[in-house]
Amino acid sequence: MSIKNIAEFITELKKIPKSKFSELYFRGHSDIDYQLVPGIYRTRNLINNEHNLFKEFLLRTSSDFLNDKSALEKLVKMQHYGLPTRLLDITTNPLVALYFTCSEKGKKDGNVIAFKIPKKDIKYYDSDTASIISNIAKRDNKFEINRIKGLTVKEFNDEDEIAYLIHEIKEEKSYFQSIIDEKDIERVIAVKVKQNNGRIIKQSGAFLLFGISGKKSIPAKIPNDWILNLDLKGVDFKIDNDSKDEILEELNVLGISEATLFPELDNQAKYLKKYYG
Repeated sequence: MSIKNIAEFITELKKIPKSKFSELYFRGHSDIDYQLVPGIYRTRNLINNEHNLFKEFLLRTSSDFLNDKSALEKLVKMQHYGLPTRLLDITTNPLVALYFTCSEKGKKDGNVIAFKIPKKDIKYYDSDTASIISNIAKRDNKFEINRIKGLTVKEFNDEDEIAYLIHEIKEEKSYFQSIIDEKDIERVIAVKVKQNNGRIIKQSGAFLLFGISGKKSIPAKIPNDWILNLDLKGVDFKIDNDSKDEILEELNVLGISEATLFPELDNQAKYLKKYYG
């Protein structure tokens, strides 16, 4: 049965058990069939040119990145301006996820994905694991570890593929120890980033950061047991397509709208034009 209003949505939220070993995050999809992969993996051309996209964006807008020292900070800003990256937006606020589920009305029901992410897989913006995965964005489309998996730690880190990755990491962290665990390259982690962006603050935003599965063309997989919609029976966040406009009106009353979630001037103008038009 599809959710038709906020009251029904909250009823489903109340079914989620609390845990001291994990944290809850949410993501909204206007199309229930949307796949949980980051934008850079939407087409083969995009992932094959990730390193070019990263460098071209920086050289064209270098003055905008003067205060962004790490690859992760740069990816967050790129994501903010619509460039496909290996980040996937998530939020700690389920009503924000509900807004994004309802913000586009198509032919299909929407879906709010609820994530129960173990605390050990949640990292801060300055973590070494986040640096390892973020800097994969700078490596070319030939980057892969299938051939070298299973080597000793020393042998693994002596391989050219990893040596080049370590070189990229040391550009932002000179103190980084030249040791990478192969498992970190194939992980998905949740990242809490700096709250230095109005949109991130308003949206209670965080990100899933995707490594690779053996080779760069294949994204790492989100563990199934992170996804409450799959793991917890009886919880259903499917949103009725015909009720999306009504839910948006309810969210607006609660202070969640295009104007509050997108605080930039052009979005304020867009919202007011729609509201008074």
